[in-house]
Amino acid sequence: MIWVSVLVFLAVFLMVVGGYFFLGAGRAGRAEVRKRLSLLQFRNLSKEDLPEVLKNELLSDVPLLNRLLSRMNIAVRIERRLLQADLKTRVGTFVLLSLSLFFIAIVGGQLLRWPPVISIVVGVLLFSIPHLIVNAKRRLRVKRFLNHFPDALEMFARSLRAGHSFTGAIQLVAQEMPDPVGPEFRKVFEEQNLGIPFRQALIGMTDRVESLDVKLFVTAVLIQRDTGGNLAEIVDKISYVIRERFRIQGQVKTFTAQARMTGIILTMLPIGVAAIIGSTNPDYLKPLWIDIYGKFMVAAAVVMQIAGMLAIRKIVRIKI
Repeated sequence: MIWVSVLVFLAVFLMVVGGYFFLGAGRAGRAEVRKRLSLLQFRNLSKEDLPEVLKNELLSDVPLLNRLLSRMNIAVRIERRLLQADLKTRVGTFVLLSLSLFFIAIVGGQLLRWPPVISIVVGVLLFSIPHLIVNAKRRLRVKRFLNHFPDALEMFARSLRAGHSFTGAIQLVAQEMPDPVGPEFRKVFEEQNLGIPFRQALIGMTDRVESLDVKLFVTAVLIQRDTGGNLAEIVDKISYVIRERFRIQGQVKTFTAQARMTGIILTMLPIGVAAIIGSTNPDYLKPLWIDIYGKFMVAAAVVMQIAGMLAIRKIVRIKI
């Protein structure tokens, strides 16, 4: 009865929050449209000319949820990860989706009469799916950015040597380079055109692209603006360093390929052997699931497998 009461309460709560979310999103959307139209009329701009930096910084379209998230530090970290993954999803939508998946697993487990532990484990797995997707998109976007970043820096240096100003060189890179390098430099150009301090605009790029190479470039540019020097030569050297890092990283991956393959085989070997034995002779493994000592042995084996996998991963991941 306790579980039924909890599930009924959660279902009603999700229905109320979901309805309020969609209604609130509709009202907020209409208000946002009116605000953008008035802004366009005031500045005499078309929708295509509206910079991306003029955006709504709300964490959620629901006022109550927005106030709750604005008081949490984890909401800021989630917003930064969504920004780095170039996702337009708000933090409130992301949080509600994750919680909904967790509660769906709990409700489904109770309807299917699963043990509570199994329901919670499945709920945690479903809860982590949006986070895994965001992290995967974030890593893929950073990888694409770094693939074109040295070319962008060389174009930036050639533009400076040709006599263009610093902002003109940034605009040239924004126009010529593909996504995501071009849009990132375009945001920097638009932000400083709107009056945001140039230092803050460059630091904002390091927040959107979490990479040591980008931080190196921004740091060198900010130091050069304070102390002076040949910026084109500095940028060329940074581009050379980045390309050398890529070359060394490729060599390291080649040298550690055997160790990485060994780690994968050692991790999957016990699972594969258990699956083969379980399919050919199920009674042979039955004591591991029935006897109390067998359960302890399985738990200890899982912990040791995870520890070994993390140890091998730590060994083969060499930072350059």
